[in-house]
Amino acid sequence: MAWEQLSKQEQFLMDIRRTFLLGSYINEWGMPELRTVLSKPNRGIYIEIYYFPPTAHADIARFATVGLSQACRPSGEKVASEWMLALQSNLGGESVERVNSYMADLISHHIENVPDSTVPRVMTPSELAPSRWTVTAFLLDELRGESESLEQIYVGHETIPLLWAIPITSYEANLLLSAGLDEFDAFIESSEHSIIDPCRP
Repeated sequence: MAWEQLSKQEQFLMDIRRTFLLGSYINEWGMPELRTVLSKPNRGIYIEIYYFPPTAHADIARFATVGLSQACRPSGEKVASEWMLALQSNLGGESVERVNSYMADLISHHIENVPDSTVPRVMTPSELAPSRWTVTAFLLDELRGESESLEQIYVGHETIPLLWAIPITSYEANLLLSAGLDEFDAFIESSEHSIIDPCRP
């Protein structure tokens, strides 16, 4: 849904939501460099994806949503969470636009095909992932490695979880599905490769 198609009241509520969410992100990660809009007019969906470039204090690039929590699944249930994707600063050799496209595809798939926002949630390898990445599967989990203030963001009386969107390898996806999150965490902890490296073996 284009911004112009939103009613004045919907625009007002989105402005308030953006103020709280984006303010929390900026407070932790600095100013965003780019905004991409994902919209589905026939479903009343309007989602913004912000790109936060690496800073002098942290060599990490981040992509975070505003508005995903208001998107409704076909059942009518709201997604009720926002997402954050963290990557090494070189984005695995891909462009910001390509990563945004990947995240938009994941979001669309999640809204249309996943029944709820229960985590951890694993998506097996797919062709959605950027071609230069070795991580073609996907994990959605509780936020880790970030400020605790971002785990739950308050917008008025609403509490919005910020979830961690993590591209993972096919091996890691199989490990999660067969052995569980604890075994996955142990594997990542012992690995010499960073979990935010999308080109790890």
